[in-house]
Amino acid sequence: MSYLVLARKWRPTNFENVIGQGHVTTTLKNAITAKRIAHAYLFSGPRGVGKTTIARIFAKALNCTNGPTPSPCNNCQSCKEIAGNVSVDVVEIDGASNTSVDNVREIRENIKYLPSHGRYRVYIIDEVHMLSNPAFNALLKTLEEPPSHAIFIFATTEAHKIPATILSRCQRFNFKRISLKEIQEHLKLVAKTEGISISESGIYLVAKEVDGSLRDAHSLLDQIIAFAGDNIKEADVVEALGLMDRALLFQLSEAIIDKNGNECLKLIEKVYDFGYDLKRFCQDLLEHLRDLVIVKAVEEPKGILDMPENEIEELKRLANNIGLLNLQWMFTLLSKGYEDISRSPSPRFTLEMTLLKMVHLENLESINTILGNLEELKTNSSNSSAAFVKKEPVNEVRAEAAPLKKMIYAPVGVDQWPNFLNFIRKKKPALASHLELIIPAFSEGGIVLNIKDGPYYTYLLENKNLLEQLSHEFFEEKVIIAVKADENAVIPVKAKEGDNIIKEVIKTLGGKMVEDRRRANV
Repeated sequence: MSYLVLARKWRPTNFENVIGQGHVTTTLKNAITAKRIAHAYLFSGPRGVGKTTIARIFAKALNCTNGPTPSPCNNCQSCKEIAGNVSVDVVEIDGASNTSVDNVREIRENIKYLPSHGRYRVYIIDEVHMLSNPAFNALLKTLEEPPSHAIFIFATTEAHKIPATILSRCQRFNFKRISLKEIQEHLKLVAKTEGISISESGIYLVAKEVDGSLRDAHSLLDQIIAFAGDNIKEADVVEALGLMDRALLFQLSEAIIDKNGNECLKLIEKVYDFGYDLKRFCQDLLEHLRDLVIVKAVEEPKGILDMPENEIEELKRLANNIGLLNLQWMFTLLSKGYEDISRSPSPRFTLEMTLLKMVHLENLESINTILGNLEELKTNSSNSSAAFVKKEPVNEVRAEAAPLKKMIYAPVGVDQWPNFLNFIRKKKPALASHLELIIPAFSEGGIVLNIKDGPYYTYLLENKNLLEQLSHEFFEEKVIIAVKADENAVIPVKAKEGDNIIKEVIKTLGGKMVEDRRRANV
């Protein structure tokens, strides 16, 4: 007898053996038990998740000698013929190669005949979305009112291509991708039953590669067994399937965390020379960074990450050397880089530049940490917070600043500054845009705005009264605003048309007075 591939050998023969589609099998079993069997079903979902398999089991359940039953015997003539795909009562049609009206007409002519020895004539049409629109239209009337002995089961990977008139006449079941953990457990069972020794990391690589398709997992395992024999190691899986060694992901992430740009470029060259698709590699690295974020943010990541224990421990080691904010920003940078790589004529260069951005990313701090530092700055600078700068003479400035120490109001502190900015942003966006780049100092009932840029000083000084009004409205207390300029700041000074120097310049060169940016005498 010829060799039977694992995908066929391990195809489920009853509902209980189906993996990952409990919502479908439970509904069908209950429908059989309650004798609420519909005349048309649509099974939609990714490839290799059990659509055709469940259709065959359902057909056996309906035509079994002991049936209709949710547990077909698999021993009677009807069950054996359906399993062997030779039953005249269960017709499987490939929708991709039978797309015309003539094919549908043939179904309509044959459907009126009673089943030979079963209870139902079951038509299983795979890839039904490939039928032409005229073929779908020809099927409508028969699908809506078929003979009592006829049942249609449609299977498709692209349900959105099926006309709404067909969808409305079917009970629809959406099949899910099979989880990584379920595929891993099933592959362990297959390997044990078949007498195959394969490492846990090797099983993980296979399960991860198939993207939720159990049939693909069987096919890849068959391929690996043919390559490596009965004793399979992780290196055999990598070589047999032409995969990239996952150790490269850990090496690259460690180089990024250590800010080693030279090592990053060497690793990318290694990936490029290997011939691995850089877009796919970027996708793998994104997933790797996501795993790092989870390990950093979640106390017990084992329930979330379905990967070998040694990889989780390695992720923890790497995550201990970097902050959560930096990891999140790295993920953001790489996500943008992934989009650029998809469109770039030189994906290698784009990936290299993205990684160098990640390498040179400064250490980030949370807003709470920054606010804490500002609070400390407030304490340290309390002795010097009474010095203010205005365009007016120095003695006037000091006179204005004096009440800041004498009057006692409700405290205005650093913890209120972000909310105060949001309040001003709603009222006066332009004013808020100037305040966002300023580090304030706080005193009893007062705010000192330390300005390093001359134009900002002028603008805020001119709008000081407005700012005090908004402060009073927000804090519900009188708040004194003082504007202090850095000694090196160039303060724009509005000159008068009568200024002799300006007058001579205008006379000689022509034009009009706009602004004089001479250093202010403050």
